[in-house]
Amino acid sequence: MDLETEIAAMRLLEEALGLPAAGRLAWLAEQAVPAAVAARARQLLGGLEPAEDFLAPGGAALTGLPVPGDRLGPWRLLRLLDAGGMGVVFLAERVDGAYEQRVAIKFVRAEHLLLDPARRGELVARFENERRLLARLEHPNIARILDGGSVGGLPYLVMEYVDGGSLLEHCERAGLDARARIALFRKVCDGVQAAHRHLIVHRDLKPQNILVDADGEPRLLDFGIARLLDPDADDAAGLTRHGAPALTPAYASPEQLRLEPPTTASDVYSLGVMLYELLTGARPYRLEGCSPAEIERIVCQTAPPLLRRAPLPAAAGNRRPARSIHGEDLERIVACAMHKQPERRYGSAQALADDLGRHLQGRPVQAHPDSVGYRLGKFLGRHRLASGLAALAVAAVLVAGTAAAWQAAQARRAAADTAAVNAFLTDVLRTSNPYMTGSELSLSEAVATAAARIDERFAGREDLAVGVRNTLAESLLATRHIEAAEAQLTRALADGERLFGTDDPRTVTALGSLASLRKAQHRSDEAQVLFDEALARLERSGQTGLPLYASVLNDAGVMHLVREDFARAQHYLERALAADAAGAAPDTVEQRARTLANLAQAARGLGDLDRADALYRQAQPVLEAAYPDGGPHLAVILNNRARLTWMRGEREQAIALQAEAVAMHRRSFRGDHEMVLVPMTNLARQALALGRLDQAADAAGQAVAMADRLYPQGGSHFHVNALAALAGARLAQGRLDEATDLLLRTQAALATLDEAPASTRDYVAELTARLCAGTVAGAACAGR
Repeated sequence: MDLETEIAAMRLLEEALGLPAAGRLAWLAEQAVPAAVAARARQLLGGLEPAEDFLAPGGAALTGLPVPGDRLGPWRLLRLLDAGGMGVVFLAERVDGAYEQRVAIKFVRAEHLLLDPARRGELVARFENERRLLARLEHPNIARILDGGSVGGLPYLVMEYVDGGSLLEHCERAGLDARARIALFRKVCDGVQAAHRHLIVHRDLKPQNILVDADGEPRLLDFGIARLLDPDADDAAGLTRHGAPALTPAYASPEQLRLEPPTTASDVYSLGVMLYELLTGARPYRLEGCSPAEIERIVCQTAPPLLRRAPLPAAAGNRRPARSIHGEDLERIVACAMHKQPERRYGSAQALADDLGRHLQGRPVQAHPDSVGYRLGKFLGRHRLASGLAALAVAAVLVAGTAAAWQAAQARRAAADTAAVNAFLTDVLRTSNPYMTGSELSLSEAVATAAARIDERFAGREDLAVGVRNTLAESLLATRHIEAAEAQLTRALADGERLFGTDDPRTVTALGSLASLRKAQHRSDEAQVLFDEALARLERSGQTGLPLYASVLNDAGVMHLVREDFARAQHYLERALAADAAGAAPDTVEQRARTLANLAQAARGLGDLDRADALYRQAQPVLEAAYPDGGPHLAVILNNRARLTWMRGEREQAIALQAEAVAMHRRSFRGDHEMVLVPMTNLARQALALGRLDQAADAAGQAVAMADRLYPQGGSHFHVNALAALAGARLAQGRLDEATDLLLRTQAALATLDEAPASTRDYVAELTARLCAGTVAGAACAGR
């Protein structure tokens, strides 16, 4: 009998129990319900007669199913909530006056105890097992057990009442997109991991066993068929060794369907099925109407459809296809979780959650093969987004073009080309192997080795070499190997123009990257010429719909932000916003959010604080949804919002935001990086202005140490800013000798720059004037 019929019959029974006993059957006969529901309700009603000959464990007589209004100690039953394969759940309230509370009370289904004596001992033992197991679990994503007992021989649990819908219902009702669903699902994984730490396997994970409360927090329910992995714990009389296992076939793992002992890997498989359904709206297998043997064959032998090929229900709302988020990462994650072989799945629910977190941040996922092309692409994506570099595609992967539009032979050749590029990069990776920990990539030696071997490896295939040079140059630029990057880009640009023409995207990619390199060298005039040329080539060839076009515009705008030419920055960024709105990039929404944040910075620089605030408010929620665990994208917004808040006079709030930005950047980069240096310097100056001299000196000291390591030869205004911030702190502390030495270093570093923002020069001049005048007390004013 299906669950819908069972629940409908239970609800009909509940209404019948409110009538005099003599008239219940007649009333049931008058109800316009399906015959199966009416028959089941009559069966349940018949089972409510006293059954003194059936005894529960311990000899207590079974008196039948409780009804609304019944008292259980301090609890009174209010109404039926649900009826599942094992228990009946009522909403109840506390009525002893101690305090107010609503709970869910779960009973073993009385009809099993009364009408199926053969299963009575098994079901009661299973229920008692649930009570014992839940008492050991304390986690915010697991419904807590509050009390328990028995009445009339019927055991029951008093559990935390979760007022909410099932996992799928909540996602549909709230209109959650794929990223929000993944963020929610990671909390489910947290709850499962907590159970696994207690050696408890759920064995029946499914969306119906997960409710989401009004605050959007998921709660795991029903550990009634959980089994302790502790070998010293009893097995509740071997509950799965006789008869059919208690599970839901649509979510059960292959080993469960083969009646093998379940493990934590079985729960990981069920999580994979749920993730598949959350992202596509469809289950991976169609099992309706199949026999148990057919179900076992399908699940154990058939690969599920890829996410992008799963049917998308009409009710899917605003959910985007999973493939539109970060390529094939999600498909690989789901495939790993649902692997037929338990040992090939994620080692834990936590590992699955961690990989989903990497995916949300655009970092390499563990489920992906160790392809260097893939890892380089992820590396570039993180660093270019954080620093405002162009959102360029990884050319090594783009050599295949649009295979669907080519003839079969061309497609095969394109696949071979991509394989050749990735094989080359994989060989390079093996020589340095910087990825064993799965942490932040250190590509210096690998990339340098690759650059030296391109001509040899791709002799006769200059077209492939162009893509490889573009890819490696991006890595070299991100790791500040400026000269090596310049050599690769110059060669890629020349070869691209010769092989593909001036307007080909591969050629323009090299040109745009060269512009970004000039920007990093603080050669802004040259960078401007290159940016404009890249834009002109895309415009005259009608390629303004490419993501590359919006990226180049954004990069040009960022360059002018750094120069504090806010009017020109606004010009380019507004064009980037318009181009992005018309584009079709996979990450258009996030790219648009970053452009909005950059435009907000321009508005702030132009004194339009209201517009800046409005733009930040548009951008931040999008990036928070995309990167729920934070990251450089959000940290940049926090840093810029801190400066905006400071300009509005909300100093305490500003410095709190600034400190949060520093912490988030540190988590993202884990080492020396100018994206950490900038907010740290800002924090030092803000603390100085508030008179928090120790905090200012500490932050500025860390900034100078980092800047010295990043720029040992000088040449960066970020270095100048850090030195000036520490000089200001020492001046305010009255440590004039140190302040003098630092200001001399600052002025020397400033003199080496071809260009520097006016605010940097003004700040250094003000500190110098204060030192020369011997004005110590007013030095903190320089923190403005």
